[in-house]
Amino acid sequence: MIKSLKHTLAVAVAAGLVSTASAQITPAFPSGVDQFTAPAFASNVATYQAALGDLYFDSAANVPSSVQTWTLGPVNLATVFGSNPFLAGGGSVKTIYLGETAGWTDDFGYVSSTTPTVHTALVTDLLSNNVPVPGGNVVSGQETSVNYAAGTTLDFFLNSGGDLSQGGLFYAFGGANEFSGSDTATHVRWSTRDVPTTFFNGTTVVTQNIKTLLVGFEDTRNGVSFYDGDFNDIVVAFQFLPMTTPPVPEPSTYGIIGAAVLAGLVGLRRFKRNSKSATA
Repeated sequence: MIKSLKHTLAVAVAAGLVSTASAQITPAFPSGVDQFTAPAFASNVATYQAALGDLYFDSAANVPSSVQTWTLGPVNLATVFGSNPFLAGGGSVKTIYLGETAGWTDDFGYVSSTTPTVHTALVTDLLSNNVPVPGGNVVSGQETSVNYAAGTTLDFFLNSGGDLSQGGLFYAFGGANEFSGSDTATHVRWSTRDVPTTFFNGTTVVTQNIKTLLVGFEDTRNGVSFYDGDFNDIVVAFQFLPMTTPPVPEPSTYGIIGAAVLAGLVGLRRFKRNSKSATA
């Protein structure tokens, strides 16, 4: 959806209604949420750029035409990956932000199968910070990860920033549209690429080719006059990994480590004292 068109239409509709903020698609998320940061492993900056850089875009003027050739969703993960990509013992889903053209300030987040009615935002009022769009909150190539427990799955959504009669909340992995009137149409296209990625595999840090799922979202409700089905309002990449960073010890573990260190220091002091006595 071209930014200028969406912005103009949204402003025109909002003029005859209450403010867009008060009419935001439910659930309404607080402003200022942004969990996207530079890659946890610095080597991924270059590998993402090499494998995904053609998808780093900030306006309809430079969206790669390949997005329109992606498979119409929703995404059946078992079909895409040949099996359920969610690890039986739990793991992490990494989202890499690629680009957007949305004129509305959309929200992006996830739900868990254990709490499907709890919508957690990863970024709100999404704007690209890529040139020539200043003052945004997310940059192409930034990432965020969501851990999940054993037996749990996740789904990721775009929450439209449009008026209640124009948008909705649309899922990537097959979740039913919400707050979207009678619109049951899919709002995603998808593809895959192999991306060399450095990550923590549960034991050590490794670099491997990871099959990466690319998803483009359409944020306008199907049936609205300016719906264009371009599926590039927000484009992201998903990777299904073990926990992406080494686990932080529990507080009780710190206590055990501290006790062990203390015992070692006491033992070392006694050893030095005994050594001095033996040589005296």
